[in-house]
Amino acid sequence: MDLHTSTERSPSDFPPGTPVIYAMHGKCFVLGTEVRSLGGKTQKFYKLEMKKSPLSRAAKGESAIWVPVEQARERGLRAPMSPEEAESAMKLLMSREYFFKISEPWTTLLSQLENVVRTEGGLGLAKAASFLYVLKRKQIVATPEVNKLLESVNKLLFRELSEALGTTIKSIEDRIARGLRSKLLPDH
Repeated sequence: MDLHTSTERSPSDFPPGTPVIYAMHGKCFVLGTEVRSLGGKTQKFYKLEMKKSPLSRAAKGESAIWVPVEQARERGLRAPMSPEEAESAMKLLMSREYFFKISEPWTTLLSQLENVVRTEGGLGLAKAASFLYVLKRKQIVATPEVNKLLESVNKLLFRELSEALGTTIKSIEDRIARGLRSKLLPDH
């Protein structure tokens, strides 16, 4: 595999140093773009670095994430939510809508949830969090898969909302918890 640093950028590219959100990976920084030759074809990739939690004790850095530039948006690479998008996400969380069918098999739901996060960004995260909250409470015993995905989605969503709205994660959690309770009221 040949590696060449590229200086070509179109206006739609994310320049180096830009904070981005990459689907279920969360916040990353663009280290740059590179052209790589794979199987006789050259392709331009974003090189992403995961944002490390300030609470992390790990000294070792995470591996770089390589995302093809041509498919970056379809794969879920996007700018962080604006305050307006964050407020729209909060409204989705407060609504009584489930967004998906509870009766679908988990494999179908998982695919739909991953797709909505990839294609709808922060609003997709809010839809996934809303649905998983309801699904977990409707199950007699929540499955480990539901618990794990809900935890991951909430972690990503709460961090992003906290940054976009300039408030603490705790206040976001409290606000969302109050709103999500309405999803389980009768007549839904």
